Amino acid sequence: MFKSFKGQVIFPVAAIVLVLIFGAAIGFSLWAVHHEEAAVQQEVDDKVSSIQGIFATTAQLMRDRTQASMSLLEEQINAKGGAERGPQVNVHGTTVADLIVGGKGQANNFDMVDYVTRFNRGTATLFSKDGQRFVRIATNVKQADGSRAVGTELGTTTKAYDAVTHGQAYYGVVDILGNAYFTGYQPLSNRAGDVIGLTYVGYKAELPVLSTALDGSHLLKTGFVAVVDDKDTVRYQPSWIKPEAASAAIANTDGSWVVSRLPLSDWGLTIVSAYPKAEMQNASRRIGYWVVLAGVVIALIVALVLFVMLDRQVMKLLGGEPSAAATYMKRMSDGDLAVNIVLSANDKTSLMASLKVMELKLKNLVTAVRGGAAEVGAQAKKFEAAASNFQRTRDETSAQDLLWQAKAMTGTLAILEKSVDRFKT
Repeated sequence: MFKSFKGQVIFPVAAIVLVLIFGAAIGFSLWAVHHEEAAVQQEVDDKVSSIQGIFATTAQLMRDRTQASMSLLEEQINAKGGAERGPQVNVHGTTVADLIVGGKGQANNFDMVDYVTRFNRGTATLFSKDGQRFVRIATNVKQADGSRAVGTELGTTTKAYDAVTHGQAYYGVVDILGNAYFTGYQPLSNRAGDVIGLTYVGYKAELPVLSTALDGSHLLKTGFVAVVDDKDTVRYQPSWIKPEAASAAIANTDGSWVVSRLPLSDWGLTIVSAYPKAEMQNASRRIGYWVVLAGVVIALIVALVLFVMLDRQVMKLLGGEPSAAATYMKRMSDGDLAVNIVLSANDKTSLMASLKVMELKLKNLVTAVRGGAAEVGAQAKKFEAAASNFQRTRDETSAQDLLWQAKAMTGTLAILEKSVDRFKT
């Protein structure tokens, strides 16, 4: 089959077309895979940006509320003549200097902090400074058992502590007894300008909208978006994944997850997106397979159409295999006219049909030439006999016979010439 005209011409052309389309399919597959990866990354960016927006909006709202509550607390202190350092008192087992506001000690006195939160809710605290410590002497911040957190201290590793020890106010998110609060801390000074304590107001970071956003943060099949603190402890995660599973994925100890982080500096938190590499590879591979398969199918269809078109058009024009036509022409050029050129039904215009006509004309010419040659030979013998008789007798009868034989030979040659002319036309 590959030695035929179709095998030597049509199949190579079809193979080239197949390779070109297959190569284009592979190239498009690679582009599709890259496009899918970019689409997933864009989805990650969009969801992370949405969650970042929730935090930013919430932070601004809570900052406004915190500053309003801080202003109310400071107004209460200033309205009573300011604060002064008082005698040493025991606050839930801790000895610390009392704060005197309006002539009253504030240790274990919750009127002022409860008054502030009565209007704006949240929490409020008065800290007494004791050396490098800041101890809560009046607060409505609750501990795990529901009691007020008096006698507890401001953590020395917090950003708030670093700010107030340098005489600066601090507004931001801090961890208070294991819970995230958006807070405000202001140094509290006496009339002499000495820092004797702190005022604090804050709101527990409750983000109901965040839960909805996180629940809708599916990345591929099992990927997710979560929020962790500075110790990589998961603080917020979708409801459909357990904190332990989220922590394991974020840790990514085996490198099987794609993990990205976006810090939230105001909150001391980090938005983390994570999805399995295997799911991305499977999705990309699936797209690649379908694209390549589609390319192969298209290539096969094009190759088949090309095969049929070339088969019908070229073979119709030739009327047979070119090698067979070449063989016929070689035999006829060698003088062998005993060839049997087989034509398709109603084939009158192909190369083989023209070759068949040429074969028939050559046969007719050969037959005419052979017949004419025999006739000329016979006429020549008669002419020679008449010429010999005329030379012997020199009479009128022999002369007439010689003239007639000459005319007969001339007529035979004319007939032969007409036969040759018919072959030419």
